[in-house]
Amino acid sequence: MITIEKIRKVLKKAIHPELNKSLIELGMIRNIKIEKNKIIIVLVLPFLHVPIREQLVEIIKQAIKKSCDILPKIKIKEMNQKEKKKFGDMVKEVRGISPW
Repeated sequence: MITIEKIRKVLKKAIHPELNKSLIELGMIRNIKIEKNKIIIVLVLPFLHVPIREQLVEIIKQAIKKSCDILPKIKIKEMNQKEKKKFGDMVKEVRGISPW
C-alpha cells in the first residue's frame, strides 16, 4: 500500500543535483497527496524558471516510479518568502556563498 510516509521516505533519497541534499531536506516538497491511485506532489522552486526545473521533476518522477510503480503528477509553485529564506540559507551553508 502506498502511503504519504512511504513517498516522503522515497523523496528523502531524491537528491538535488547541485546541492547534494534531498528535496525534502531543502524544503522543496510542499505537499504530497494520494487520490485513488494517483500521487500528486507539489514541488516549490525559489523562482518558477530555474534552469534545472525539468531535471528536478524527472528526479521526483523516477524515484516514485521506481519505488511505487506509479508515475506521479508534479505541480510546480514558487516558494513563498519564508521558504525562499530557508532555502537561501541552506544554499549559503552548502556553497559558502550568497545564493542569489
